[in-house]
Amino acid sequence: MKVFLTRTAEGCLWAIWDHDRLYSQSQADNFQRAIDRFIRDTIGANPEIGHVWHAPRGIRRLIFRRRHNIFYALRDDVAFVLFIFDGRMDINQQIAESGLEVDALIARSVD
Repeated sequence: MKVFLTRTAEGCLWAIWDHDRLYSQSQADNFQRAIDRFIRDTIGANPEIGHVWHAPRGIRRLIFRRRHNIFYALRDDVAFVLFIFDGRMDINQQIAESGLEVDALIARSVD
């Protein structure tokens, strides 16, 4: 299955990289490569691996390295990654700022 990162998810990854680079740019770069590979390989090979987090909107959650929450939705033959949050962040506030309308998140990214 194809895996597509929405603009919101890309913004989340940039925020994580920006935070991690304060400690080590090479560590930040390595993390980005690892999480990107994990997302594409794991969700691409088994799209239903994440547990259902919000059934009415079809949002699933997958955890990377015990701390990073990957929220995604399946539409036809594509998995759209909506958000990626460090578990230490206030996830509810982050989602409130971006909204939880899956189709709107996808549409903004495809435009």
